[in-house]
Amino acid sequence: MEFSGFFKPYPANRPLTEDERQRQLHQKQRLEVESVYQLSVIRFNTTYMEVVDKWFAWRGVLTSVAAMMFALVVFGVGMWPYLYSTQDQVADGFWWVALAVSIVALIPLSLSVWAFKTDAFRFTHFPIRLNRKTRMVHVFRTNGTVLSVPWSEVFFCIAALPQRNWEIQGHVLDKDGVTVKETFAFMLWGAGERDRDELPRYWEFVRRYMEEGPASVAEIVEYCLPIADQRESFTFGFHRTHGDAGSAPLPIQLFILLIYLVTYPGRWIAMRTSKLPVWPQKIEEACAVDANDPYRKIALTNKPITDHAPIYFVVVVGVALLVAWVGLLR
Repeated sequence: MEFSGFFKPYPANRPLTEDERQRQLHQKQRLEVESVYQLSVIRFNTTYMEVVDKWFAWRGVLTSVAAMMFALVVFGVGMWPYLYSTQDQVADGFWWVALAVSIVALIPLSLSVWAFKTDAFRFTHFPIRLNRKTRMVHVFRTNGTVLSVPWSEVFFCIAALPQRNWEIQGHVLDKDGVTVKETFAFMLWGAGERDRDELPRYWEFVRRYMEEGPASVAEIVEYCLPIADQRESFTFGFHRTHGDAGSAPLPIQLFILLIYLVTYPGRWIAMRTSKLPVWPQKIEEACAVDANDPYRKIALTNKPITDHAPIYFVVVVGVALLVAWVGLLR
């Protein structure tokens, strides 16, 4: 998970670093790598391409953590009096300790409320729309406003993040060409040097679409995310989460699915309480699509897939219940 830019905006009013200059990605420079779309496309056509934000895959995790933290604290505070006192009398200093426990409990309770409000009651996703005809990049900010900037004026680079993570960032520069006024990031990010070398492949997908046209990348877009005009379904949420583990060995897949069993309720709550992002009317008018567009791809044009979500979910629930039952027997 990588949440840079989610809790608060990227640092602004700062100069470009030398590392950013060295890792700059040029709009007109083709990299001889195979492009990948990484299951990030929401809409695709001759006029524009819309891709999802980098935080989408992990939405709901904070809500789940917040719910578990809140429940544990409330349970602990509720059980404490029974451990500290007896049926016949209240232990000495009970009320002072009760006050201290309540004050200390406010810290994790406040953190859980903050995490919940950070993840839920926001927007279901924060898309980026790239318009080939107007040569504009539109970024749906986390606060619900929209950044619109010419494609040619964005300074793109592979940026270093905390804990040796990497991502593709776009910097909006001041007139001096040095000061960073605002930053946004594309969906793909990676950890370590090996993952960093994969980022140019996604950059080439975006760059080729904008510079060489939809025909250059249309064939690799096999699936569009069904989130443009509706909240995600249970089945899609499962497939999106399970997709990250699809190529892993079966034991690892089962382990990840067990984690998903715990985190999915939080994702469902976060998505159901969040609003769908809506582009301003002017942007929608500038992104009009021809009804006969040969490259038009949306969720409705996806190829049918075999839906094993209910089966997988039942298996995971069964395994979890079996583990719990064995634990109780011991």
